[in-house]
Amino acid sequence: MRWGSVAVIGIFTLVAFAAAQIPVELGEHRKPAIQTNGNCFIKGGTIWTGIGQVIEGGSILVRNGKIVAVGKNLTPPEGITVIDATGKFIMPGIIDSHSHIAIDATNESTDSITAEVRVHDVLSPQSLSIYRVLAGGVTATMTMHGSANAIGGQNAIIKLKWQRPVEELLIPDAPRVIKFALGENPKRANFTGDTVRFPTTRLGVEAVIRRAFDEARRYMQAWERYEKERRTNPYAVPPRRDLRLEVLADVLRGNILVHCHAYRADEMLMLMRLAKEYGFKIAAFHHGLEAYKILPELAASGVGVSTFADYWAYKVEAYDAIPYNAAICLKAGIVTSVNSDSVERMRRLNLEAAKCIKYGDLTIDEALRLITLYPAIQLGIAHRTGTLEVGKDADIAIFDGHPLSVYSKCVMTLIDGEVFFMRRDAFGVDKTATIKREVKICRTDHLSIPMPQNNARRYAIVGATIYPITKSPIENGVVLIEDGCIKLVGKDIAIPKDAVVINAKGLRVYPGLIDAGSVLGLTEISAVRATVDTSESGEFQPDLNAIVAVHPASEHFAVTRFVGITTALTRPTGGTISGQSAVIHLAGWTPDEMCIKSPAALHINVPEGFGALPSFARLMLQPEELQRLQEEGGARLRRLREFLERAKHYAETKAKGAEGIFDPRLEAMVPYVTGKLPVFFHTNSVRGIRTALQLAEQFGLNAVIAGGRDAWKVADLLAQKKVPVVIGSLWTLPSNDYDPYDAPWANPALLHRAGVKIAFQSASAATSRDLPYQVGVACAFGLPYEEALKAVTINAAEILGIDNLLGSIEPGKIANLIVTDGDPLEIVTQVHYLFIAGKPVPLESRHTRLYLQYRQRLKQPTPTVAHQPAP
Repeated sequence: MRWGSVAVIGIFTLVAFAAAQIPVELGEHRKPAIQTNGNCFIKGGTIWTGIGQVIEGGSILVRNGKIVAVGKNLTPPEGITVIDATGKFIMPGIIDSHSHIAIDATNESTDSITAEVRVHDVLSPQSLSIYRVLAGGVTATMTMHGSANAIGGQNAIIKLKWQRPVEELLIPDAPRVIKFALGENPKRANFTGDTVRFPTTRLGVEAVIRRAFDEARRYMQAWERYEKERRTNPYAVPPRRDLRLEVLADVLRGNILVHCHAYRADEMLMLMRLAKEYGFKIAAFHHGLEAYKILPELAASGVGVSTFADYWAYKVEAYDAIPYNAAICLKAGIVTSVNSDSVERMRRLNLEAAKCIKYGDLTIDEALRLITLYPAIQLGIAHRTGTLEVGKDADIAIFDGHPLSVYSKCVMTLIDGEVFFMRRDAFGVDKTATIKREVKICRTDHLSIPMPQNNARRYAIVGATIYPITKSPIENGVVLIEDGCIKLVGKDIAIPKDAVVINAKGLRVYPGLIDAGSVLGLTEISAVRATVDTSESGEFQPDLNAIVAVHPASEHFAVTRFVGITTALTRPTGGTISGQSAVIHLAGWTPDEMCIKSPAALHINVPEGFGALPSFARLMLQPEELQRLQEEGGARLRRLREFLERAKHYAETKAKGAEGIFDPRLEAMVPYVTGKLPVFFHTNSVRGIRTALQLAEQFGLNAVIAGGRDAWKVADLLAQKKVPVVIGSLWTLPSNDYDPYDAPWANPALLHRAGVKIAFQSASAATSRDLPYQVGVACAFGLPYEEALKAVTINAAEILGIDNLLGSIEPGKIANLIVTDGDPLEIVTQVHYLFIAGKPVPLESRHTRLYLQYRQRLKQPTPTVAHQPAP
């Protein structure tokens, strides 16, 4: 019954798409047009081999799934399939050393030790997630048991051969591996269920592992005694076989390698001590967010680190995470990789690797190896893959631009020489795409750039290329700042004698970037309720004002400034009517000093029923649950209409001069139901967007759509209604199984093409710093570059009603400016100077301080450590 209801929903979705002539992606579209049977000749591309060679105009010959030749001046054998990669970039297939992809279950969380369960028993080769990560150039991964257990199940190291039999996914000579976990997850610190299960402390986690191995030792000894006894006693009785202890015994024998989820430095050291004591081998710590604190110990022990590029602050043990972790680990001699732990992040793992150039000054070769050779080494498959060498498997990714640039996308992915993904431009966006075939890296030590004095009245930025946004760029220009505002912009400007001069020759000046939707200043650690002030109880709370809870000392401000964002809208998120947002500077001593505009907008979460759920979530629900959600959504929508009617009536009554009536919630609604301030309708679905437009028309609201993941499906309607869209986050998957894989990334281009004004939002605090790169990715999928810059500057300012103050470099506007060594939407670009309200702001942060502090440990003598046993 459940599957039938879901099928009906899917059929109606397809019919609706067909009627509206909306691009879809079905099995026939996902089948590559090129069939090689493992034999092909790839010619004409720039080949990055992974072993220090870059071959311009090179070719690769593949026979029976293996690379048999790599180089220039190769000739294709007669009759072989030729793939023309001229002008493109060829690299080893990307390897994600930590995922939970293509499995029907993740955690067997009923016990703290579940070593006997095996991920490969629940592999799902039909999973659409495989296809979507193939579209990012990923060819192999370790798909893992979850981290609910101190000792979890056995992982599977697989190639991502979508829709092939399970046996073809498994890499036959990959080592056996098992998942351990330390910290908050196995002690269930953030678990909200009723069950209390041992362990609940880090002490208990260590004890669980120790007790397990003690028991496994006794089990091994019992079998050893039996084997010895049966040589002389044919009637010897064998011990009872225990599948769990068999696995743990193989861990102790070195037949199974440990991959351990861990965050804090102290718990990593704990497991290293246990490894020495019991004689097992740790292949890598996964996440390892505090690995930078114990670099000498890790390097001496031979343990690898597989980490996030820059994910942080989502729970307490991630608060000391720094984006320099991967780079500093690699420089310490540790085999390091960057992983995803997410299907969404997995399909842009190349961009995650690029962050390690920005944060840690890695070379291009080093950054690419974080997602190719080094994860292959950690997973024990480097003899097969990870580089493009003769004799290795032909696991290959082809990009239309440099894979470390946001202006690049994967166009083909091969595994064992067979094409498993081939880009199809379903939206016709490639003709307007920005593609860059190189990344320009400035090797200036930006952390040592001295900051100009911050108490001057005037500043002059001289010699830079100035990008005013509303006018053409100015070469070798001058920006004169006076009393917090832009005084003059142009060439040959006389510089006052008392002005502090910033020599920006060879650099660029842009308006500070604007995040048009965030929770900056309202949340610090998302899993710790005491630090979160975004979501109040109650359904209708329009009189809540975000500015009153903005915390100026939040570490997120400095982290976000580092990428050039100087201004943000920050908002409440709870209930149906969440409250009112504020537009703020990302620096200031007090909320009042930071405030640019408050209130800025009203925020409504559009009631949608199950329409708000992604397709995979709907599959998990019973029909009665879907029906309940739909009914609840309908009831919420009715209550919202009733509240808006009351607010409209209240405003009309007040306008007629009525006295003696006052309702704080309805009073807060007056600027919105009279159209004086915008109303942000937060919704991603077509149904939600249509509902928002209907509400706006019925009640005379000045509507803005926020989120808008499926806005491309109603782009013409939005253009007709002249309703802008604040898009984001772009780090999301398509809303259903039939949308093209690149729908979220093409969405901005399609809206712009239809004539819809757009801006971008992070909808976050911790990942607000990713906003420029999301905008850059939109350029790779068709959004014209000039329009992308407008979307995070003047467009955002216009939508937020602050374009008289910010959004462009013009005399009279507030001097929120960034001075960069390159394109601010490109990941490797560094911000050299940043001004907010006309004052230079330091580019230090919690992350830079921790990085500089612990980098000093590399200069100290190597400490005594718990060395691991030899493999």
